This record gives sequence, C-alpha cells and structure tokens, in this order.
Amino acid sequence: MRACVATCCKAPDSGIRRARAWQTNPSRSSPSASPGVEASAGTYLQLEARASATPGIEFVALRYGFFYGPGTWYTREGDIGDQVRQQQLPIIGEGQGVYSFVHIDDAAETTAAALECPPGAYNIVDGNPSPQYLWLTAFARAAGAPAPPRVSEEEALRASGPDAVYYATRLGALRTRKPGASLSSVRAPSSGFRSKSGALLE
Repeated sequence: MRACVATCCKAPDSGIRRARAWQTNPSRSSPSASPGVEASAGTYLQLEARASATPGIEFVALRYGFFYGPGTWYTREGDIGDQVRQQQLPIIGEGQGVYSFVHIDDAAETTAAALECPPGAYNIVDGNPSPQYLWLTAFARAAGAPAPPRVSEEEALRASGPDAVYYATRLGALRTRKPGASLSSVRAPSSGFRSKSGALLE
C-alpha cells in the first residue's frame, strides 16, 4: 500500500497563514508495527510536528483512510480488482487487520470543508472499519472473483514481507474524529466500504 504526504508551508511574512498536509492510508505508530510501517508513520508525525510548531501559520493535517471509488485501486478495473481475480491477494492468518476506508467523493468533499476547520489533525474515514477477512471477501465477490485464498503469517512473511503481514493481521482502525474538533465532515458520509456490496466498486 502506498502512502504520501504533501505540506504547504510559507514563511510567516508571505501573507499565507494556513498550512495543510495530506496523508493517505495513515498507519499509527505502534509497538506491533513492522519496521517499514513504523518508519513511515514516524516520518508523517515528524512533518506534522514541525509544521504545527511553525510560528505564524495555522496547521491542518488530513489523514485519509484507504481510498475507494472511481480512479482508485479498489475498483473492479483497478489494481486490487486484478489482484483478487488472479488470486494474488490472500487473507493472511485470521485476517484481523482493520482497514479504515473512505470513498474518493467523500474525501474530496471533506477536504473542501477542511479549508475552514479549526487547526489540528483529522482522520478522514467512513466510520465503518472492516477487518481484512471481511472486506476482502466482499470485494472479491463484488468483483466476480473467487474467494480469496488463505495463507499463514509465516507463508506471507516469506512471500510478501513484514509490512503485508502487519496490514493484514495487526492494523488498527482509525478514530473518525479528533477530540474536540468541530469539522462536521470528519466522519465521511459514506455508509462504508463493506456495506456497499456490488456498488462498492462504482
């Protein structure tokens, strides 16, 4: 899974007082995280801390869940659709890693709303997190693919590495709102990735 962050920070004397950061598929720092995930999460936290400590600007961080919907990986025609049809995306172990999704349209609407929100960090997710074994099974069915194969953690570690095992087995759900926040769209209005059945790929 890819993750990216972009910051927009201007010098205090430039007249621009609001800085924004975008991060997709955030992974929180956790003692159980794989080294790659831990390093990535640490990078984002450092960027947020640096921007929030910069005098003269208001800082807003938007931490998106996994995007689905048109133009994303999670469609029938997208990369994940191809992988499930080719039986390349297995349920690892018990598949208890919890994914937090957000539809791309909801993410766009929430991003626009964030232009006027109070400074701080916000998790932008649909409020219906789902463990890998549930969402992957539903996704494969909706994509017209066979049921996902199952592999042990040891097999997945050898084949795909520790990051894949972490996401599938130990990833935790993101909270849908920042304590005390007033951004009304922090919880994206979608009914959730898994609940969309066949429509989730549209």
